[in-house]
Amino acid sequence: TLPLNISRETLQQNQILSDIRKTLVKKCLTLFSDMAEESPEDYKTFYEQFGRSLKLGIHEDAKNRKKLAKLLRFYSSKSGEELVSLEEYVSRMPEGQRNKRTSTTS
Repeated sequence: TLPLNISRETLQQNQILSDIRKTLVKKCLTLFSDMAEESPEDYKTFYEQFGRSLKLGIHEDAKNRKKLAKLLRFYSSKSGEELVSLEEYVSRMPEGQRNKRTSTTS
């Protein structure tokens, strides 16, 4: 049970709420991923509204960084006005370019 008279710090450390948060995050990421694959137009609408929050999640949620990264969309010179995933962008690159790395010297 959750205590009735609690401080914010106590609430943040409560194991029950931590489990609820993990479950909700997992379900949301699954839902977003499914939407991106099965209904690109709906995902585009969703991304226009909440893309900024997903980008913020990359920095704030290290445990789910890889899953969040797959949900991000970007404009590219070939996509024009269409947003593309990083995976799509890399798949269109010429084979030799995929492994190239740039280095800078200070």
